[in-house]
Amino acid sequence: MNINDQPEAHAGQKPRGVDPRDPLPPITEKQLARLWQRRAARSRALRTEHGNRVRVLYPGRPGVTAGPDFRDALLLVEDQGLVQGDVEVHLRQRDWRSHRHHEDPNYNGVALHVALETAGPDSDTASGRNPPLVSLRSLLDNPSLEDSPEQVRDHLWLLLEGRGYRRPDNAERMAALLNRAGDERFLDRSRVLQQLMLEQSPAQTLWESICEALGYRHNRHAFLQLAANAPIDALENMTRPLAEKDRLAVLTDELLVLAGFNDAKGRAGQDITHRKSGIWPDTPQWKLFRVRPSNHPRRRVVGAAGLLARFSDEGLLHGLANVANAGNPSSLTAALSIGSGAGGGTALIGSGRARDIAVNAVLPFLHGLSTLTGHARRSGAMLELYRRYGKLTENEVTRELESALQPREWGRVARTARQQQGLIHLQRLLAGAAGPRR
Repeated sequence: MNINDQPEAHAGQKPRGVDPRDPLPPITEKQLARLWQRRAARSRALRTEHGNRVRVLYPGRPGVTAGPDFRDALLLVEDQGLVQGDVEVHLRQRDWRSHRHHEDPNYNGVALHVALETAGPDSDTASGRNPPLVSLRSLLDNPSLEDSPEQVRDHLWLLLEGRGYRRPDNAERMAALLNRAGDERFLDRSRVLQQLMLEQSPAQTLWESICEALGYRHNRHAFLQLAANAPIDALENMTRPLAEKDRLAVLTDELLVLAGFNDAKGRAGQDITHRKSGIWPDTPQWKLFRVRPSNHPRRRVVGAAGLLARFSDEGLLHGLANVANAGNPSSLTAALSIGSGAGGGTALIGSGRARDIAVNAVLPFLHGLSTLTGHARRSGAMLELYRRYGKLTENEVTRELESALQPREWGRVARTARQQQGLIHLQRLLAGAAGPRR
């Protein structure tokens, strides 16, 4: 269930889904989910069915695709420590099974199941996990058992100070702290990519990183699988001998077939590794539920083909390196943007997504490659170019965490990509998973 699935109850109307025979307050699941979102982080009364205390550091961002109600919540669970995962909200615990969540892999990441009525079978997942269960009765019955925003802030900074980030006492020092955290995230990402380049070619590492950045959270794995199914060396060798006017069409056809969006029958593309070996790779499993048409992965796949075609003479790696070496953020963003094509409409890779790709994929990769090859000056230049990037598109995690960490009178401190990345780094530290994850 997602919190947008049910309408609010009108005055005098029995809420949907509430059985009048059950000893439950007159509240809908949608209203209960909103109660979790607004008040759970202040509650001092939440406990699991086994009596372990649960502190909610971040209640999660509302789910908009098939799966749990809230994603990426941060929880401090007694005897477990910091936990990051999804949260599912129900009126009754037994709804977990009646909604068949125990058979749905979309719920494998649930870290906490919350409900008003907690009598029922275990809330086991398809992967065999059994997330703890917490009653939300205290949010209704004991509103006085709540921490103030300042008490929650004290707790967050106590955790961060144990990881090397002392609480700042003004907005300027907060900005400096976020700059340091943002650099740490960038360097962590560079080290991950360096390790990958020791196992595969730099060009393939860059290709996989760009594809991963093209996918929104729930389709990143599918894009990584596509990049593995369509190695960049094979794609570039296939298109380089072709006339320039034919390259985009062939690349688009090849990637759409491997992505499972086009039929392979009757195609006229050139030979590629999988056809030479006679092995057809598994089709990526795309998640399309409630994905807006402008964000459909098919469009991103066509955009990836456009990037390859743009740099088909010199190769994607050398082409993007040449642009980045000029030291202009706007030029790199333009090089990673792909327009709407002949049909018009929304860009296949807009400037917002292009900035994300530059900050999260291209610049850490070029920094890592320069470090591996002993070009310290060039690696320093990539770090400086990253630091010059302006603000990226905001997300709920960074916005909520910034609000939780600092007083309201400081205003919006995170004003650059570097500082936004710093918030993400702090969030990962709080979750016990410092640095980027693949």
